[in-house]
Amino acid sequence: MVLLSDFPQITVADASLPLQQYLPSWLPELLAQQFILAYWQWIAIFIIVLLGFIVDKWLTWILTSHIRRWKKKQSVSNIDDGILRPVGITAMAIVWWGLLGLIGLPATGQQILAAVVQLLVSVSLIWGIYRIVDIFHLFLMEKAKRTANRFDDLLVPMLTKSLKAFVIIIGIIFAADNLNIDVSSLLAGLGLGGLAFALAAKDLLGNFFGSLTVLLDRPFQIGDWVLIDDVEGMVETVGFRSTRIRTFYNSLITLPNATLTNTKIDNMGARRYRRMKTQLGLTYDTSPEKIEAFCEGIRTLVSLHPYMRKDYYQIFFNEYNASSLGILVYVFWETPDWNMELRERHRFLLDILRLAKKLQVEFAYPTQTLYLKQSAAEMAMTDDVALNMTNGLGKQFATDIVDNQHQADTSRLP
Repeated sequence: MVLLSDFPQITVADASLPLQQYLPSWLPELLAQQFILAYWQWIAIFIIVLLGFIVDKWLTWILTSHIRRWKKKQSVSNIDDGILRPVGITAMAIVWWGLLGLIGLPATGQQILAAVVQLLVSVSLIWGIYRIVDIFHLFLMEKAKRTANRFDDLLVPMLTKSLKAFVIIIGIIFAADNLNIDVSSLLAGLGLGGLAFALAAKDLLGNFFGSLTVLLDRPFQIGDWVLIDDVEGMVETVGFRSTRIRTFYNSLITLPNATLTNTKIDNMGARRYRRMKTQLGLTYDTSPEKIEAFCEGIRTLVSLHPYMRKDYYQIFFNEYNASSLGILVYVFWETPDWNMELRERHRFLLDILRLAKKLQVEFAYPTQTLYLKQSAAEMAMTDDVALNMTNGLGKQFATDIVDNQHQADTSRLP
């Protein structure tokens, strides 16, 4: 029977010593044997590494559960459950650093351990700040969606991308410094190669300054309908290198920002009013009274439709066409987007059609009129007599029309 007295007793003086000095004295002799390190040290390394992984997974599970409950409570869905994953990696590195230092690793092992822990802490710190920038981005985007101004929709993504680039650069310098890499010589080397880098990155710098031009000059905003050269669609994102436009056939076109500084940009989304210019063709047998009533009815429709511009529009009998009487309809809508414009145009055109049905006004379509040859008795009149008679009738009818219209206008005067 193995008794407790068979094991070496640990005195108060032994307890004050480092673990690696008094622990081998009460371990079996087999574990005190060595292969580079003592066997018990290999076992301790395995247990400590495993313990670090367990702490990482346990802490990640707790934080993920809290994030999920918070998302459910706040009705938020665009935050990743593992956004706090770097905290678990940091805890694992701390466990390794704290416990592996107790087992008496040699100096080389201590240096390797320090390098690994510093690398893990640096990576987790950079990763953690990077994810904090994501949270900052989501918070600002929620604020931007509540504002009527769409400039912040353009500014927030560019700001968060700048912060991420800054975090990565500073993180690399921080990690290199912790690993005892000479950062000053590295930066000096970058300074000496700055000219070559600038020449090689000419397009990159051009795109960067193009993005600054878009940000400062604001030729368009996120969601605007734009026409840039032969590219037409809705602005989806603006980055430091390129601008992405979603076309109306749902493809995604990427334009380098450098091209935006020297090309024509037609911002259809910046229009205050949306115009429609068309001609309605009436049949030639439409009476003048019906034409007047029809035009006045369309003007009334313009005044009654809520989104139509009331201070400027043109509704007039405008042209004699080959097979119709042309009514000019020149109107505007004050609508925020294309969908509403189409809806209001649809309502307006349907109301015009209903008005034409009420007034019994018919729309013309291309026609040809055939005249039959007159009989010999009707053609006996000489050309001179026919011309004089026609001219006399034309003058008489014209004089009567002007006189009647003048009398009607005079009677309406106060």
